[in-house]
Amino acid sequence: MTDPLTALAVKYFTALDARDLDALADTMAPDCVLSIETHGVVYNGRDAICDLFAKRWQGPQRAIHHDFTHTPSPETGRIASQFTVTYSGPGAWDPKSNANVFSIHDEKITKIAVYMSGANTIKV
Repeated sequence: MTDPLTALAVKYFTALDARDLDALADTMAPDCVLSIETHGVVYNGRDAICDLFAKRWQGPQRAIHHDFTHTPSPETGRIASQFTVTYSGPGAWDPKSNANVFSIHDEKITKIAVYMSGANTIKV
């Protein structure tokens, strides 16, 4: 059986890959913060994060996250997820090896720290 922290991280990535805004929003607390640590970019609040991805998903490229290693820490309410992201579509980027560190409280993500190799592929 999957632990609750891993289950929430999997739900987040599944929503991203499916471009399911409602499911993505359901994983986050209203005051969630997404910081792309390697590029010095911060998005404050679930609405701002969902808006970012809604705009990103309008483009022709798709991203699929796979080959995960999840390292949950129930004592701290955090989970580190290392993964490969593969892109498809016109002008697709090369695959990347990235990591996210999620902070979780009351079964919702409160912070997402993104560590991204290479260019910032989330920005719109």
